[in-house]
Amino acid sequence: MKATQKLRQLLARQGVIQAGGVADAGQARLVERVGYPAVYVSGSYVNHTRGLPDGSLTLSEIAQRLSEITDRTSLPVIADADEGFGGILKIDRTVKMFERAGVAGLHLEDMATKKHGHPMSLEDALVNLQVAMDARIDPDFVIIARTDAMAPWRTGLSENLKACEEEAFQRCLAYCEAGADLVMPLFASTAWIKKYGPQLPKPMLLLPPELSVKELEPYNVKVVIYASSILTRAHHFMEKQYASWLNQGMFDATEQDLIDRYDANLLVGMKEKEALLAKYGK
Repeated sequence: MKATQKLRQLLARQGVIQAGGVADAGQARLVERVGYPAVYVSGSYVNHTRGLPDGSLTLSEIAQRLSEITDRTSLPVIADADEGFGGILKIDRTVKMFERAGVAGLHLEDMATKKHGHPMSLEDALVNLQVAMDARIDPDFVIIARTDAMAPWRTGLSENLKACEEEAFQRCLAYCEAGADLVMPLFASTAWIKKYGPQLPKPMLLLPPELSVKELEPYNVKVVIYASSILTRAHHFMEKQYASWLNQGMFDATEQDLIDRYDANLLVGMKEKEALLAKYGK
């Protein structure tokens, strides 16, 4: 079954889908192992793995990473497509390249300038959304419309919070009516979700708010993504561990390290590798 069909089947089921956030294929395999039904790939997280700030990598570089991830997991992958990496021609190309990379769906944002300022005009955002929907070769490919109207980088958010919240709802409503499969009101508060979610004709994809997936289900939430949440905790842990080894002047090896190393090799296909080599007498 194609990845797009898998995602469509998940979306058709009852309950909220949890998608584990990853930036590479090894992490995707770990997400699959622990039982998540879907994978989410954050653009900022992929940039981080290259030592770069969000928005630095090109469409081709992101598509290459997505291809690596889809090649090593059987789970459907939802990908961050930013604002489509440019104008209409780039949005068309983004959808086609993400499809070829094996992605099951993507979200397209409405921010005019990366990470600051105001969202683009609703008219322009709707044109971009239509371009993305028209660019699909596979009709099952999922298009998610994201609005940054309530994002922290929105100019004037704190002074006009209620107006920004209402604008986010109106944008989500327009994206639903235009044909988006889901909408993503970025940084929606619990109050916003409860107030506006049930009024939307299409389901929502969200970053996790304070509520559990069970608590979110009545409010038209279909997907929760853990985006780059693991990055923050892993980054903190690794920094402390690197500092500890540096200060001690040694690696504090334990028997558990050997067990964990063996398990990590199993995760990425050590047994399959050994079977393949044995088959040909190597």
